Amino acid sequence: MNNHLDSLFNPENIAVVGASNNPLKAGYVIVQNLINIGYPKKIFPINIKEDHICGIKSYRSLYDIEDKVEMVVLIMPAGAIFDVMKDIENRMKSKNDIKVIVCASADFAETKTPEGIKRQNHLIEISKKYGIRIVGPNCIGVIDNVNRVDTTFVETLLPKESRGKKGGISFISQSGAVAASLLMSGASQPAPISFNKFVSIGNMADIDFIDLLKYFENDEDTKVIGLYLEGYSDGRRLINTIAEITVKKPVVVLKVGRSEKGASAASSHTGSLAGSDVVYDSAFKQYGVIRVDTLQELMDTMQAFDSLKLPDDGNVFVLSQAGGPGIYCTDAVSNQNNLEMPIIEDITKEKLKEIAPAMSSICKPEGYADITAAANVRHHVESLKVIINDSNVSSVLFITVVPTFLPQDKLAEKMIDLLENEGYRNKKSVFISIMSGNYVWECRKSIEEKGIYTFASPDQAVKALANMVRYSKYLKRIKGGSANE
Repeated sequence: MNNHLDSLFNPENIAVVGASNNPLKAGYVIVQNLINIGYPKKIFPINIKEDHICGIKSYRSLYDIEDKVEMVVLIMPAGAIFDVMKDIENRMKSKNDIKVIVCASADFAETKTPEGIKRQNHLIEISKKYGIRIVGPNCIGVIDNVNRVDTTFVETLLPKESRGKKGGISFISQSGAVAASLLMSGASQPAPISFNKFVSIGNMADIDFIDLLKYFENDEDTKVIGLYLEGYSDGRRLINTIAEITVKKPVVVLKVGRSEKGASAASSHTGSLAGSDVVYDSAFKQYGVIRVDTLQELMDTMQAFDSLKLPDDGNVFVLSQAGGPGIYCTDAVSNQNNLEMPIIEDITKEKLKEIAPAMSSICKPEGYADITAAANVRHHVESLKVIINDSNVSSVLFITVVPTFLPQDKLAEKMIDLLENEGYRNKKSVFISIMSGNYVWECRKSIEEKGIYTFASPDQAVKALANMVRYSKYLKRIKGGSANE
């Protein structure tokens, strides 16, 4: 039983209370986002003054809508909640069709004022009376790229061709600002990321982490689950729920409130209890939860789990076309206690020497090769192919700083041929860092459009790899054998 959560991600028609024709208002952005993503069913804007919103017929009240409405998005001023809930109650008495409310409006219990608490209690009371589930209040909304639902008021500038594309990442955020930042940064990547499902939960007046985690656990489209967590009233129950999921799919968590002041700030933000960070940290390690420290590491790790093969162990070869970045990457690998650079087979070393430019440095130190800036496209691809075929290598960190005389389009084409068309991405985990910036944007874009994630810098790739190895070892510990079995 999902208690109407299906209607959260695939609702039969959506009404937006507080819809607006003013592009500077959230009520406009929500309606426009639904249009832009290509929501396939009906949108009903609610506005007491306008006849049309964004070219769509609007209504004075929910009660006036004749069609079925399963989701209601609230983006009106919080003070109007009593009139809105009266309208909802009247509709439920006659049609009984609303399954879920997404309350994006703020100024509820998070303010800790008597007025805010009273408004939130009224929202909960009427909703519970009719079995309606609530997301929020004080949230930015919900996205489902499988069913083309976007009730957020975030303008990500996601290209039109990327809207509605589904990935395997489902994400839950306790912070609207963090959620919005992830959406915007994801849209700004070489191949913009479309989250599978994305939920900003705000005050968690009803639907919370537990509800969504259990839903994502059984969601076939969800490959990896990400969380931004400030605190939860029942930390043990949350940990137990996550522990049931990590045996099936990875859970990546950015848990804030490590410091005393950070915990205090978390408590004052959404009214949540941060809980003991030491307890959370210990439980995360015990149950294979991947804890990350930064938003960038969160994004990199989620995308790595979504697009790259899970490594069998921490044996990683560093293949670099540039000395400095290669050394930088080697240091980053050395700083991870679950990674090591293996001694490859003698035949692999000989093949590398035959393939790479004469000035290359092969296995000095072991597990490292610098094929130098003289390397052409063939040198890059053939060297990578040889290393992937080595039985002592579980994954490869591939780094190139593309010089002006190396054709980027050909490099991308041949990398795609090797990894995608010849299937080498399924043999070993390949973490690709193509440096740097806008100069290599199109090269990275071409590769990422084939579902192969690339990293802006080697250290980002190393952190993502270490996190995947950590999860791989956890699966081996609880299941035995290979993590990929």
